[in-house]
Amino acid sequence: MPCDCDRAAALLEAVRAEYERRKGRRDQLFRLKAEREARLAEARRKAETAEAAARVFYAASAAARENARARLERAVTSALRAVFGPGVSFAVEVADRRGRPEAEFYVVTEYGGALKTPVLDARGGGVVDVASLALRAAVAAALTPQKAPVVLDEPGKHLSEGYSRALGQLLRAVASETGRQFIVVTHDPRVAEAADRTFRVEIERGVTRVGQTRG
Repeated sequence: MPCDCDRAAALLEAVRAEYERRKGRRDQLFRLKAEREARLAEARRKAETAEAAARVFYAASAAARENARARLERAVTSALRAVFGPGVSFAVEVADRRGRPEAEFYVVTEYGGALKTPVLDARGGGVVDVASLALRAAVAAALTPQKAPVVLDEPGKHLSEGYSRALGQLLRAVASETGRQFIVVTHDPRVAEAADRTFRVEIERGVTRVGQTRG
């Protein structure tokens, strides 16, 4: 007959197994929660970008609106092609609804047939995510006073892995198209490769030190 110690050991093992099962389920729920919060934050960021771009059109006259639309299309298209090549472009459609202009933003790809995708319907880290980032950079240039540099803090933070080096080329394309100076804060040296000048900022014993590393 099994002794009390055997039964205690079996009970302890059963309790341990149940604990591990529940802990695994809890960890899984935490991961799902974090993923959903990240997706929600990304969706909000894209919506805010689109709304900021739309405000550029709301505040402009019809002639200025068309000029802004054409500049925005050129800037984001140039950025997209710097990353993906010639088979992709950016389109802005402006229509009057309820007495005021409303803008819709699309990525048009021509691989295997033209496909127009709304920027806010982006999923994953592909063409539409890059378009969203390029749009944010172009809008920042449009909303910044002409003689002031455009400052972007970690612009690729929400971009999928593998686009770091392309991000630098994207920002160069937007800067070239808009004729603006961009100051980019980044921890990614691959992004910094596209810059004309780079500076390294370090904190040593509470003292901030800045040194130029290229340019």
